Amino acid sequence: MNPKRKTPPKPARTIEEQIEILRKRGMVIDDEGQAPHALEHLNYYRLSGYWMSFKLPDGGEEAFRSGTTFESVVELYEFDRSLRLTITDAIERFEISLRTRWAYVLGHRAGPNAHREAELFKKSHPRLLEDIEKIYKKTKNTFLKHYLAKDEEPPIWALCEVLTLSNLSKWLSSLKNHRDRQAIADPYGLHETPFCSFVHHLAYIRNVCAHHNQLLNSPLTVLFKLPENPRELEEQLQRDPARAKRLYNTLTLLAWLIGTVRPGSTWAEETRQLIASREDLCENMGFPQGWKRFKLWREDPP
Repeated sequence: MNPKRKTPPKPARTIEEQIEILRKRGMVIDDEGQAPHALEHLNYYRLSGYWMSFKLPDGGEEAFRSGTTFESVVELYEFDRSLRLTITDAIERFEISLRTRWAYVLGHRAGPNAHREAELFKKSHPRLLEDIEKIYKKTKNTFLKHYLAKDEEPPIWALCEVLTLSNLSKWLSSLKNHRDRQAIADPYGLHETPFCSFVHHLAYIRNVCAHHNQLLNSPLTVLFKLPENPRELEEQLQRDPARAKRLYNTLTLLAWLIGTVRPGSTWAEETRQLIASREDLCENMGFPQGWKRFKLWREDPP
């Protein structure tokens, strides 16, 4: 135990004791079956991140707003979970597309082992190659093992299949020349600077989702540069600095990218329906007034 920690930890509480604590603080728990089940499987402190928004401003740990129900807390948790799954689906599609584009551009620029060509990259390149060697040592990927078993360097179009979004973000930012970064960004209709910034942001968002952490009520700590062009996209973004750390711009850029990666996808419509089901949360997520009239989010876009 850290000797500087003078306050002893609170004792472990039974499910029944946890429920009694919540009731004493003003939470309404009518369903005698839901609360014990949720606390047993979701963890008191996981749910506490969601009931924070129901507390009185000056109530400390002791008071919830009048009428706060345990059911409303669980509903908020389930909405956040649905949002994470929706975002994860879009990031998966984009990540696979970006792997493909990165390998295609660099493969044609400098050959099958373009990732080894130091002149293409900045000073961070040696560290990236060290990461690749670590991947080679641990990989169970059949295609990579096929090359490595013959002591051959896997070509970039095989290597890309084992790179994470975080890996790709580092490789993108390490590219020395604007033209190479722009060639990768071109199919997505964005300038390479905000594009690379958004890839870095998405790697962070993906980790939040992968670790089942809370998106709602949590300011985003890794932001991205908002694109100025194309105008059609720029007009649909939230530029109010007070709301820049919320989810709206992330969702809007994802909707834009999915429109490129998979034309005809229903992702934007399904996401619009999910958000519209909790319009009471839109302001907190950074959604601007009239967002449903924007082209990316319209129910029946022209």
